[in-house]
Amino acid sequence: KVVVFEKRDRPDGNAIFALGSVCGWGSRHQKEQGIKDTADDFYAMMMDVSKQMGDKALNRTYTDNISAGIDWLEKDIGVKFGKIRPMPYPRLGRTCRVDGEGLTGGAQLVKKLLAAAAKEGVEVKFEHKGIELLHDDKMRVTGVKIQTPAGQEEYFSKGGVAIATGGFSANPEMVDKYIGGWATRMVLRGSKSTTGENISLTLPLYAKCVNMDQFHAGPIIGATHVNPADVLNSGYGIQVNTSGNRYMDENNTYVIKARTTAQKTLDNTGWVIVDSTCPVLDKVIPKFDMLNSPYGKADTIEEVAKQAGLPPAKIVALVKEYNEAVKNGTLGKMNPPNTYKKPHLIEKAPFYAVPLQGGMTATFGGPLINTKAEVQNLDGKTIPGLYAVGNSSGGIFFHNYAGGAQLGAATVFGRIAGKEMAQRAAAAK
Repeated sequence: KVVVFEKRDRPDGNAIFALGSVCGWGSRHQKEQGIKDTADDFYAMMMDVSKQMGDKALNRTYTDNISAGIDWLEKDIGVKFGKIRPMPYPRLGRTCRVDGEGLTGGAQLVKKLLAAAAKEGVEVKFEHKGIELLHDDKMRVTGVKIQTPAGQEEYFSKGGVAIATGGFSANPEMVDKYIGGWATRMVLRGSKSTTGENISLTLPLYAKCVNMDQFHAGPIIGATHVNPADVLNSGYGIQVNTSGNRYMDENNTYVIKARTTAQKTLDNTGWVIVDSTCPVLDKVIPKFDMLNSPYGKADTIEEVAKQAGLPPAKIVALVKEYNEAVKNGTLGKMNPPNTYKKPHLIEKAPFYAVPLQGGMTATFGGPLINTKAEVQNLDGKTIPGLYAVGNSSGGIFFHNYAGGAQLGAATVFGRIAGKEMAQRAAAAK
């Protein structure tokens, strides 16, 4: 018998907030759309995104199993994927997005998985929080102690225990300890329930935790949760803090811009000043309007600065300096230097001031696993009976990730852990 313990009264992991993309190669969707890809190219992309710091064996295991994982989600679980959309590197033609059918793709994915589990007789116990891993005198995991509304209970397992709690992005103490105090001021982009049980449960067994300072960042507006990423990725405008000073090279990805905003501004707030030629405004501004999320829009730089609460004289002078540097080809001499390859003037009204805050999507650190999803200890040995999957585990991701790879990794290593535990349980009979 298989049982799933969920500490909340409902499913509440990061997945339900996700678009529901699964990044892979060799899927039927690629073949049907004439998208050519290879295992080696996909693996190289995964390693490039991690700056060659992701665990090679784990990323190869992901590569070798993701196609079968996507097929399983469709055929066995009943997940519907839409057509692969054209995307920039690294996703290219690799991202299968779940048809949300009225929900986010991630929420629909969770719904389908729960329905499939129920059909197979898997019990899901809500308001059951794992607080301690049970083990014998040889440090073999034999079960888990659970906190329930009625008190504490102990459950024993022949196959072992798989931790699938996500990371620790919603635990300020852990974020401060492993990443730094500045990161505690970031806006949480995912679930408030990802509070680090992957760490607190495994450390008493001397698990080797890796990549603990690594996480994915993205822009967000804390009060309304509007995402201004498209403006940040547009290659237009200048980015300033609330004092009206530039604080980074604007020729960076939204990930770096979000992280740097949290690191270099006291209030974790920045503003992007663009003019009406920015090509993504018609996509972004309606989102701000729909959620009554403030931004600046005016016919003069001075007025748009006032609307945003920025020092008007300083912003006017900065835009003038930027425009002159664009015309003279001297953006690299600005402080800090700007490295736009194809810079655009800020001169055509109306002008916009689009806010951003640095947000934390998910942490990448956790107990190191091997290719069987088994947790490793500090001596480099497997902790028998203990598995970690998805963002509960460490080793796969570092620095960044290809969109859809987190759900992809959860699929690949979740399936592997399930098979390993089933074999272990059968052998114990």
